[in-house]
Amino acid sequence: MAIKDCANQRILIEGLAADYRSLDRTTTATEKELAELQAEHAAPEAIAAVEERLAAERERLGEIVVEGQAAVDDFHAECGGEQLPPPPWPSL
Repeated sequence: MAIKDCANQRILIEGLAADYRSLDRTTTATEKELAELQAEHAAPEAIAAVEERLAAERERLGEIVVEGQAAVDDFHAECGGEQLPPPPWPSL
């Protein structure tokens, strides 16, 4: 039973890592978009819309970090010596 749980936990962690990487790329693109709008002195509502989207992306990144680190900690506690690749998110 423990092997199956470890396999499921590994799949969960890999999914969170993939989600983090994808959203991190999206967030970087949104940051560039915002910088371009600000440099062009775009309409305030256009800038505000991108700022709102960026805030939501950053919030979700933070959630993924917390969920991912909790999953990694659980994995290490329950799966002993099994190794994981380093997670893509910053350490808490």
